Amino acid sequence: MKAVDFYTLPRAIQDRFVGSVMSGFPPAPILASKGGTSTKLRWVGVSAASFVALLVTARIAFGDLESTLSLHSAKVIPLYFVFVFGLGFGLLQAFARVVRERALPYSAGIYLFPACLIDARHDQFKVYETRDLTAVELQGTSIRIAFAGGHSFLFPLSSPSQGPDLVKEVQTARDRAMHANATEDPKELVAVDPLHNPRFASPVGPTEQYELRRPPWKKLGPVIAAGIAIVLGPTIWALRNRGSDNKMYARATQVNDTPTYRLYMLHGSRHQEEVGEILLPRAELVDAKVSGNVDPLLKYKAEHPRSKIANEMNAAIRTAMLAALERAKQPGTLAALEEFNKRYPEHGIEPEYRAAVHAVYARELEAYKKKAPSKDKAAIAFIERLFAWAEKNGPKVEVRFKRKANTSLERADQFILKTPTFMGVVTYPSRFFDDKHSTTREATLGKSLAAQFDAGLAPELFEVTMGSVVTEPELPEPKVPTLFITHSAEWSGHNYTSSRPRGSYVGLNFNMDASFVIPGDAKPYKFKAEIFRHAATHVLHGDGTPYLGPGEAEEKVYETMATEAFDQFGKRLLAGFFTPEGKK
Repeated sequence: MKAVDFYTLPRAIQDRFVGSVMSGFPPAPILASKGGTSTKLRWVGVSAASFVALLVTARIAFGDLESTLSLHSAKVIPLYFVFVFGLGFGLLQAFARVVRERALPYSAGIYLFPACLIDARHDQFKVYETRDLTAVELQGTSIRIAFAGGHSFLFPLSSPSQGPDLVKEVQTARDRAMHANATEDPKELVAVDPLHNPRFASPVGPTEQYELRRPPWKKLGPVIAAGIAIVLGPTIWALRNRGSDNKMYARATQVNDTPTYRLYMLHGSRHQEEVGEILLPRAELVDAKVSGNVDPLLKYKAEHPRSKIANEMNAAIRTAMLAALERAKQPGTLAALEEFNKRYPEHGIEPEYRAAVHAVYARELEAYKKKAPSKDKAAIAFIERLFAWAEKNGPKVEVRFKRKANTSLERADQFILKTPTFMGVVTYPSRFFDDKHSTTREATLGKSLAAQFDAGLAPELFEVTMGSVVTEPELPEPKVPTLFITHSAEWSGHNYTSSRPRGSYVGLNFNMDASFVIPGDAKPYKFKAEIFRHAATHVLHGDGTPYLGPGEAEEKVYETMATEAFDQFGKRLLAGFFTPEGKK
């Protein structure tokens, strides 16, 4: 299929096509199905759908006191604009299609010629060459023409008895066109294809192409429709809101009770002053005083910022707030106090609230100090500052690791290389202390420390989690209290061998430094440990222990050493803050 613009064709070809379909000049169409496209009806449908949508939108929650959509916000104006634009643009486009179709110098339709089928329902032709025909067959009272690519067309028959003859005629004409194309016979090509450009044209005929006829607004249809929508869209929106507001006000004054007036204050607009300052206060003041609770009083104050009884109202609110705070203190939890603060953010009793919060932190700190080991005074002092920071800034605490470069493991690799029991590069010690292995070990220790600090201090007051690995050369300034753990594994100088499985191993010193830092605090808690682990070759022996090959054996040995060292470091670090279970 190829697209052809009728109005860009040479005048000679235009006249040939018009003569063929209008007067039957050769080549006359074998089959024809006259009629334009349904595009104009679609545009009428767009216009009608836009009109219905505009009506439905305007009627949504019209005069409904209980709906937030009773007054459409300015954000809805674009929707009105779209519907008015669709209404106007649809009509303009439909009219433009009618004008354009009626201006065609030929009858719109689909025409089958020996060389091609031309879909001329519009001035933009779709041309299908008959050499691509895949089917010519009778289908009821029509002939179905199908092309490669799945395109097919139906041509109704005035007399069904002509069907077989027409099918044969189409096939014969198709063969003739294919022969003409093969021989490139100029006369034959002109005789089978109305769009073929002949070598010679009449010198006395018109030479100027047919002119495309457009509606008066030419290509400015979208601009005109947009102009109409810009004017009418906001106008219809404003008129709709005005009518809805008046209807809500009439219903509210008819019912004349507190809930109805409140609904109008929530959703109405034009009569807000009268309802808010006169009608609603008359209906609700007594209710607010009788209830004596905080919420009705706060609501009354919010709705009456110029109340004549402001002092009395503030005193009543304070009394109610103090009572509510006492109720929040009864569970003895920070969550209950925070819920009170969240529910009443402008409670006006900040000193009393802060004292209640401090009492929770002080109680939990004293509970910790009673069970904390007394050996490390620096740890207790640090925890006191940690509680103070959390009370002021929040519960978050992080555990982060920093990996220190292993400076001696390459020497250990070279040493292992020269031993008689060396089993290949897969057994180098350095292979088992890379970032991948460190990540797993850090995760195990970090989760353990986070869980034990979280539970050992006060689960409600602290949220201890794992943070990202430190990649900077120096420890960064933390944003929340952070336990930094810097670690490395170094060759101790010891070496070990195993005969079954055969292999060489080294002893390791695990250097681990902990620095517990509070933002803005000049005294971080520090703890340092150097833990020596001999080669754990014992894990390779024993009943039921499978035989491990090179690399697998080293993985198990060094992982056991690292796990034991990390676990031992964690226990030593925690011992400075918490009394072990068996010693309590």
